[in-house]
Amino acid sequence: MALKKVQNTTLTGIVIPADWNDDQEVITAALATADEKEYQIGGNRKGKELLAFLQRQLEVTGTLSKDDKGRPVITVRRYIVK
Repeated sequence: MALKKVQNTTLTGIVIPADWNDDQEVITAALATADEKEYQIGGNRKGKELLAFLQRQLEVTGTLSKDDKGRPVITVRRYIVK
């Protein structure tokens, strides 16, 4: 997946499931914000930690970019559970 780096940002939203494996386990998540936008959460270590916070509100700081399909992706550097 080719990512184009855009900028650093802080977003607040709810962590939601974005993709599942064959056993119906959540393998990737997204951040749904109050303005009804969805940001895919990057697969780095911090991003994977967010799988433990599904349906919880978080403040996430990281690098905002777009994937090869033009969808927004946030690569998490730090987060705060609200």
